[in-house]
Amino acid sequence: MKPFLLACTMLFCLSISHAQVDEIKSASKNNSKKSGHSSDSDDGDGVGLDVFFFLFDGLGSLHTSKLQNRENYPSAISVDIALAGAIKPASYYVLQPRIRGNWGLFSTDFRMSYLIEDDVEGFKHIRTNDWQVLGLNLITNRFFTFRVSTGFMQEAFADHRYFSESAVALNVHAPDQSKVLGFEFRFAKDWDSGLNPRREFSVQYQHQIFQASALHGYVSLGGLYQRYYNSIDVWGVQGGLVFRFF
Repeated sequence: MKPFLLACTMLFCLSISHAQVDEIKSASKNNSKKSGHSSDSDDGDGVGLDVFFFLFDGLGSLHTSKLQNRENYPSAISVDIALAGAIKPASYYVLQPRIRGNWGLFSTDFRMSYLIEDDVEGFKHIRTNDWQVLGLNLITNRFFTFRVSTGFMQEAFADHRYFSESAVALNVHAPDQSKVLGFEFRFAKDWDSGLNPRREFSVQYQHQIFQASALHGYVSLGGLYQRYYNSIDVWGVQGGLVFRFF
């Protein structure tokens, strides 16, 4: 078990993938049109407000029921800190520190994603800041969790542009949360050019290795695939550590 843990620790917040840093920067620059937003306003006859309050009341009731279900789903209120990535030898590294908070129905998730290339001139990299501002944990029970969320992706290079990004995640887990198999799909959109700055799919298995009061520690293994600007591929085998408080 010790060699396995050592290998996972070496992948601590590290991933190597197959992509082109310069190509991603070039694609971003070539599609750096200024974003414009327009909307049509309509005062309406009050129907919109009725629908809003109906949905708000429904979400509030669902949120309350999830908080009351902590005996069956102990991590309904939790904080996750993940340090994970992927590996494809002798190519690229991806560092992905991430934190997510869950509170019944609602969640929020922030990460930084570094793509690092070992070039003949030295290391070069790009970074994105990815914040799923609002997530809805629609299904939370002893065996499954299903979440949809929306937020933004920021390119922390070139023109530092922002794009809307949405995500869908499904976890299959043991009732005591000691083992988790997770799937996640992310989709960023450039509404000006119609291109997708990034699409991402990942699968990850988490296995609990220790527990100390409210702190649970996991090693993770899985796979990562990203596609930037409909043409530039990043992929690799994932590994890392996850710390969960609940």
